[in-house]
Amino acid sequence: MFTAFRIGIFIFLALLILSIGVFLIGNKDFLFSPTYVLKSNFQSVQGLNNGAEVRIGGIHQGTVKVIQLPSQPDGQMTVVMNLRNETRNVIKKDSVASIKTEGILGDKYVEISFGSTKGEKVENGDMIPSEKPTDVSEQAKAVTDEAKAAAGKFRDDMTALQHNFLLRGYFERRGYNDASELKRNAIARLPAERPVKEFDYDAQKMFDKPNNAKLKNKKNLDEAGKYLEENKFGLAVVASLETTGDSEDARTLTRARAKVVRDYLVQNFKLDDANVKIVGLGKTKDPDDSPRVAILIYPTRLTAQRDQTTATSKP
Repeated sequence: MFTAFRIGIFIFLALLILSIGVFLIGNKDFLFSPTYVLKSNFQSVQGLNNGAEVRIGGIHQGTVKVIQLPSQPDGQMTVVMNLRNETRNVIKKDSVASIKTEGILGDKYVEISFGSTKGEKVENGDMIPSEKPTDVSEQAKAVTDEAKAAAGKFRDDMTALQHNFLLRGYFERRGYNDASELKRNAIARLPAERPVKEFDYDAQKMFDKPNNAKLKNKKNLDEAGKYLEENKFGLAVVASLETTGDSEDARTLTRARAKVVRDYLVQNFKLDDANVKIVGLGKTKDPDDSPRVAILIYPTRLTAQRDQTTATSKP
């Protein structure tokens, strides 16, 4: 009886240790690789979490170990990062840490720039300078204010813009009768809810030229089309953003690109096109961004919410 009890205790402890080991391995990047610690101070780390990726040259080379609160109200947040030892060859004390966003609506991560060739080597526990992260809420507010200010002028100048060289090229290549087609199926802004699925594309690879909406790699959209065809969804939004050019032209360009992508999806796949919308996000204020097109898919429940809102607004 006593022997069986001891065996039971032994098995229980062995399983407990095994479970803890599996948990640590599954939640610890570079567990068996030599690492060192770097720190960087930020005024705000909104959206960045413990365990977030740290990238050097776009490659995952570390993780955020912990984010420490300042000791004083006027202090800064300290991001403590674990990095692979191999990165010491490219990270120097003049390297700069910045907080970036994956895609249009992706997770936050830390990007560390390469240091100068003559820069001083970093040591374990060193502090490197940081770059102020882009405030997404402020950026969204600025874009909204700019859109409202331009809305009246855009309506008044629509006829004149149709004869603009850029828009005329859109009309000729896409068969638009007038610029009002770009407003068809358009929504003012992205939903506040997080999408359940996102397909993200580099616009430079998707379109024929930097200043037009002519698709050259249509087949890249087939994965998104098949997903929409095979899965129930409440709302799908084709969103596009640009990085260069005049802000008003960029808004028109991104809306035209979103429309062309939507046209391809609804013409080649069996889906509820009434729930496929477009939004042209215009010109991004972040110089590190690249022109993007994303297909954001939201859950079925959004359809019911939208229908309910419409029903209650009727007299």
